[in-house]
Amino acid sequence: MPQDSPTTETYRAEQQRGGTRMRSEQMRGENTGAGATFTAQMGDMGKRSFNVGLRMQTEVFDALQNIGRDWVKCTTSEAELALNLPNRLAGARSFPEAVTAYQEWLSEWLTMCNEDGRRLIADGQNFMAAGVRCFTNMPTGMQA
Repeated sequence: MPQDSPTTETYRAEQQRGGTRMRSEQMRGENTGAGATFTAQMGDMGKRSFNVGLRMQTEVFDALQNIGRDWVKCTTSEAELALNLPNRLAGARSFPEAVTAYQEWLSEWLTMCNEDGRRLIADGQNFMAAGVRCFTNMPTGMQA
C-alpha cells in the first residue's frame, strides 16, 4: 500500500476546503436573496402597520372629537336652562305660578337627562364601531 506524501494530503485538504468554501459562498448568496426578500416583506408590513395605526388613531380621534363637541353643546344648553330657572321663579306672581314654572323647568331638565342617556349609549356604540372598523380592515398578517 503506497503511502501518500504529505504534500498530496495537503493538496487534497485544500481542494476539499475550497469546494466547501464554494458551496458556502453559493449558499450565502441564496441566503442573501432570501434575506433581502424577508427584509422587504418586513418593511412592507411595518409600513402597513404604521398606516393602519395612523388610520385607527385618526378614526378614534375624530369619533372622540365629535363626542366631545356634542357634550359641550349639551352642557351649554343645560347651563342655560339652569340659569333660566331663577328668572322663571322671579317672574311668578303667585305660588301656583311658581310651582308651574318649576314643573316646566323640571320637565325640560328631565328631557335633557333622558337625551344625555341616549347620547351616552349612542356615543359608546359609535366609539366601539370605530374601533371594530379599524381592526376588521387590517391587512392579513396584521391581525392578532
